[in-house]
Amino acid sequence: MSEKPKDQVAVADDAGDEIRPTDIVFDCPHCGHNLAIDYRGAGLQIRCVACEMPTLVPIPEGMTVTDLDLSSGELLAQLFQTRGVLNKREQQIAELSQALDSVKARRSELERSRMTTLHRYAELVNMCQSITRAQADITTTLNRMLTLIAEEQQR
Repeated sequence: MSEKPKDQVAVADDAGDEIRPTDIVFDCPHCGHNLAIDYRGAGLQIRCVACEMPTLVPIPEGMTVTDLDLSSGELLAQLFQTRGVLNKREQQIAELSQALDSVKARRSELERSRMTTLHRYAELVNMCQSITRAQADITTTLNRMLTLIAEEQQR
Protein backbone atom coordinates (compact mmCIF):
# COMPACT_ATOMS: atom_id res chain seq x y z
CA MET A 1 0.00 0.00 0.00
CA SER A 2 1.56 3.31 -1.07
CA GLU A 3 1.65 6.20 1.34
CA LYS A 4 -0.14 9.43 0.42
CA PRO A 5 1.65 12.75 0.85
CA LYS A 6 0.56 14.34 4.11
CA ASP A 7 -1.19 17.23 2.39
CA GLN A 8 -3.35 14.97 0.27
CA VAL A 9 -6.90 14.78 1.49
CA ALA A 10 -8.98 11.70 0.77
CA VAL A 11 -12.73 11.64 0.79
CA ALA A 12 -13.79 8.91 3.17
CA ASP A 13 -16.73 7.76 1.09
CA ASP A 14 -14.91 7.52 -2.27
CA ALA A 15 -14.67 3.92 -3.47
CA GLY A 16 -11.07 4.37 -4.68
CA ASP A 17 -9.66 5.64 -1.39
CA GLU A 18 -8.97 3.30 1.45
CA ILE A 19 -9.27 4.57 5.00
CA ARG A 20 -6.31 3.33 7.05
CA PRO A 21 -6.27 2.96 10.81
CA THR A 22 -3.76 5.83 11.01
CA ASP A 23 -6.00 8.26 9.08
CA ILE A 24 -7.88 11.05 10.79
CA VAL A 25 -11.50 11.00 9.64
CA PHE A 26 -13.56 14.14 10.27
CA ASP A 27 -16.33 16.27 8.80
CA CYS A 28 -15.77 19.68 7.25
CA PRO A 29 -17.20 22.26 9.67
CA HIS A 30 -18.43 24.36 6.71
CA CYS A 31 -20.25 21.85 4.53
CA GLY A 32 -20.23 18.63 6.57
CA HIS A 33 -18.35 16.68 3.88
CA ASN A 34 -16.57 13.59 5.26
CA LEU A 35 -12.77 13.94 4.95
CA ALA A 36 -9.83 11.68 5.74
CA ILE A 37 -6.15 12.59 5.95
CA ASP A 38 -3.01 10.83 7.12
CA TYR A 39 -2.33 11.35 10.85
CA ARG A 40 0.66 13.53 9.99
CA GLY A 41 -1.84 16.14 8.79
CA ALA A 42 -3.11 16.69 12.36
CA GLY A 43 -3.21 20.37 13.23
CA LEU A 44 -2.73 21.50 9.61
CA GLN A 45 -5.08 23.78 7.77
CA ILE A 46 -6.30 22.23 4.51
CA ARG A 47 -8.95 23.08 1.95
CA CYS A 48 -12.06 20.92 1.92
CA VAL A 49 -12.31 18.95 -1.33
CA ALA A 50 -16.03 19.69 -1.53
CA CYS A 51 -16.43 23.37 -0.59
CA GLU A 52 -12.80 24.60 -0.90
CA MET A 53 -13.04 26.34 2.49
CA PRO A 54 -9.99 26.31 4.80
CA THR A 55 -10.46 23.60 7.42
CA LEU A 56 -8.33 22.77 10.44
CA VAL A 57 -7.53 19.05 10.73
CA PRO A 58 -8.34 18.00 14.28
CA ILE A 59 -5.65 16.55 16.54
CA PRO A 60 -6.87 13.18 17.85
CA GLU A 61 -7.31 12.75 21.60
CA GLY A 62 -4.15 11.63 23.34
CA MET A 63 -1.92 13.05 20.57
CA THR A 64 0.10 16.26 20.63
CA VAL A 65 1.64 18.16 17.75
CA THR A 66 5.12 17.18 19.00
CA ASP A 67 4.16 13.52 18.34
CA LEU A 68 4.24 14.44 14.66
CA ASP A 69 7.82 15.74 14.60
CA LEU A 70 9.74 14.19 11.74
CA SER A 71 13.37 13.20 11.56
CA SER A 72 15.73 15.50 9.68
CA GLY A 73 15.89 12.95 6.84
CA GLU A 74 12.11 12.92 6.50
CA LEU A 75 12.02 16.71 6.62
CA LEU A 76 14.70 16.92 3.94
CA ALA A 77 12.80 14.46 1.72
CA GLN A 78 9.63 16.51 2.16
CA LEU A 79 11.56 19.69 1.38
CA PHE A 80 12.88 18.24 -1.90
CA GLN A 81 9.42 16.97 -2.79
CA THR A 82 7.91 20.38 -2.02
CA ARG A 83 10.56 22.13 -4.10
CA GLY A 84 9.80 19.79 -7.00
CA VAL A 85 6.10 20.53 -6.74
CA LEU A 86 6.82 24.25 -6.46
CA ASN A 87 9.00 24.10 -9.58
CA LYS A 88 6.24 22.33 -11.53
CA ARG A 89 3.67 24.88 -10.35
CA GLU A 90 5.96 27.76 -11.35
CA GLN A 91 6.30 26.21 -14.81
CA GLN A 92 2.52 25.86 -15.02
CA ILE A 93 2.14 29.49 -13.96
CA ALA A 94 4.58 30.58 -16.67
CA GLU A 95 2.71 28.52 -19.29
CA LEU A 96 -0.63 29.89 -18.15
CA SER A 97 0.76 33.43 -18.20
CA GLN A 98 1.89 32.93 -21.79
CA ALA A 99 -1.50 31.51 -22.72
CA LEU A 100 -3.20 34.46 -21.00
CA ASP A 101 -1.00 36.93 -22.88
CA SER A 102 -1.88 35.18 -26.13
CA VAL A 103 -5.59 35.32 -25.32
CA LYS A 104 -5.30 39.01 -24.41
CA ALA A 105 -3.54 39.75 -27.72
CA ARG A 106 -6.20 37.83 -29.65
CA ARG A 107 -8.93 39.66 -27.75
CA SER A 108 -7.35 43.00 -28.70
CA GLU A 109 -7.23 41.94 -32.37
CA LEU A 110 -10.87 40.86 -32.26
CA GLU A 111 -11.90 44.07 -30.53
CA ARG A 112 -10.13 46.16 -33.22
CA SER A 113 -11.84 44.08 -35.91
CA ARG A 114 -15.19 44.55 -34.14
CA MET A 115 -14.72 48.31 -33.98
CA THR A 116 -13.80 48.43 -37.69
CA THR A 117 -16.92 46.40 -38.50
CA LEU A 118 -19.09 48.71 -36.38
CA HIS A 119 -17.69 51.78 -38.15
CA ARG A 120 -18.32 50.20 -41.55
CA TYR A 121 -21.84 49.28 -40.47
CA ALA A 122 -22.48 52.89 -39.40
CA GLU A 123 -21.21 54.10 -42.81
CA LEU A 124 -23.55 51.68 -44.59
CA VAL A 125 -26.50 52.83 -42.47
CA ASN A 126 -25.70 56.45 -43.37
CA MET A 127 -25.48 55.56 -47.06
CA CYS A 128 -28.82 53.73 -46.91
CA GLN A 129 -30.40 56.71 -45.18
CA SER A 130 -28.98 59.03 -47.87
CA ILE A 131 -30.40 56.81 -50.62
CA THR A 132 -33.78 56.74 -48.86
CA ARG A 133 -33.80 60.55 -48.63
CA ALA A 134 -32.77 60.83 -52.29
CA GLN A 135 -35.56 58.44 -53.30
CA ALA A 136 -38.06 60.54 -51.32
CA ASP A 137 -36.78 63.70 -53.02
CA ILE A 138 -37.04 62.04 -56.45
CA THR A 139 -40.59 60.85 -55.67
CA THR A 140 -41.58 64.34 -54.53
CA THR A 141 -40.06 65.89 -57.66
CA LEU A 142 -41.75 63.36 -59.96
CA ASN A 143 -45.11 63.99 -58.27
CA ARG A 144 -44.70 67.75 -58.76
CA MET A 145 -43.78 67.19 -62.41
CA LEU A 146 -46.87 65.01 -62.90
CA THR A 147 -49.02 67.69 -61.24
CA LEU A 148 -47.58 70.35 -63.58
CA ILE A 149 -48.18 68.14 -66.62
CA ALA A 150 -51.76 67.50 -65.51
CA GLU A 151 -52.34 71.24 -65.02
CA GLU A 152 -50.92 72.01 -68.46
CA GLN A 153 -53.17 69.39 -70.05
CA GLN A 154 -56.24 70.94 -68.44
CA ARG A 155 -55.57 74.38 -69.93
